[in-house]
Amino acid sequence: MKRKIIILLSLFVILTICVLLDITGAMDYNIYNVLSTSNVEFLTVCSNVVTSLASSQAIIIITLILIFLLNTNHQRIFVIINTLISAGIIILSKNIFLRERPLIGSEILSSYSFPSGHSLIATTYYGFLIYLLRRSKCKEECKVIGTTFLTTLIVLICLSRLILNVHYLTDVVGGVILGLVILLVLIYFFEATFKPKEKEKPLLKTLSYGFNGILYTLKHERNMVIHFLVMILVIIAGIVFKITFVEWGVCFVLFALVLSLELMNTALENVVDLVTEEKKAKAKVAKDAAAGAVLVAAIFAVIIGISIFLPRLLEL
Repeated sequence: MKRKIIILLSLFVILTICVLLDITGAMDYNIYNVLSTSNVEFLTVCSNVVTSLASSQAIIIITLILIFLLNTNHQRIFVIINTLISAGIIILSKNIFLRERPLIGSEILSSYSFPSGHSLIATTYYGFLIYLLRRSKCKEECKVIGTTFLTTLIVLICLSRLILNVHYLTDVVGGVILGLVILLVLIYFFEATFKPKEKEKPLLKTLSYGFNGILYTLKHERNMVIHFLVMILVIIAGIVFKITFVEWGVCFVLFALVLSLELMNTALENVVDLVTEEKKAKAKVAKDAAAGAVLVAAIFAVIIGISIFLPRLLEL
């Protein structure tokens, strides 16, 4: 695996040098011009749908679903690590290479072009799901169907970036190559840290306990389920109304605040019930104070949410 990583990383370095020195410029512009002058409306619509499956919002929603579907906390942790590392490398690499986007009509998209973020995240994220599927206990037929579907999805997402004229060919190729490097590195560490429970790394064990607490609360606490469903609805609304990057950041900070306080409230209630058999005034105060903290955060989140979404609703 190390040899594959070195080869792919070398290819990415060579491609990057060619892009920065504009060696591939003529080829990129010719392919871009051909695609931009032969747009088919049906293909454009399909490409918009496909490319959205590699958007940050879609990846977040899929990750939340996978938290429930995956078998082990080890898998859940690495799916989240995969997403965070990929997002960080996309932002870092784009702002290092500073390649301008192709001209779209009379506009140039705000983010930089090389490497393609959608191609990279599709390769790392869905590629890791292929890896997990291949090592699962599913029937071979299911593995073949799932692998074929996810591989096709990766290819279609990469092609959609060209069809939509938002990237040059070398952007997409660079995204795929760098994505494969990240994927192989993650798989290497996934296998290196996959040990029996008694030999688990302290950090992974701590994260595992945390996930168990979150899953338990979601299964047994109605308020946590309500908060979680509201979060999903807000994410869907954010996608529909196309809120800004800063607004997404505010929403996710509020999600984390409310959910964290609800978890603390649940923990405190269980501890109080465990150590206090009789109903005492101080025990009630402790429970009420914890519930009040959740309520204050939830009200604050609602007010901020209204300020974000109400102006967009009034524009309809």
